Amino acid sequence: MTRDVIIAGLAATLVFSLSSANVAATETTDSPPASSTAEKSKKITDRKHPDYVRCRTEPVLGSNAKKRRVCLTNKQWAEVSRDGNAMARDMVESGTSRPNQGN
Repeated sequence: MTRDVIIAGLAATLVFSLSSANVAATETTDSPPASSTAEKSKKITDRKHPDYVRCRTEPVLGSNAKKRRVCLTNKQWAEVSRDGNAMARDMVESGTSRPNQGN
């Protein structure tokens, strides 16, 4: 009799675990995460768009062989370019090799 009770308990546990696993599987497959759906639908393909990500390799200072990959949006590349040009312009106008740091 105790053997029948143990078998019945194991069977009930097995049925419960399988049914809860099935429910969990249907919950995850029925509704994909909103973030992955949003990412797929909002991928930018226009290369001139300000949020389009561009990557380029730049040499590492002090090494002839090492390169690093830098990825920024078009908006960030424009800002980097503006900052570099402004710093170069300041150096030429002041006649020094280092820009003024607010002095």
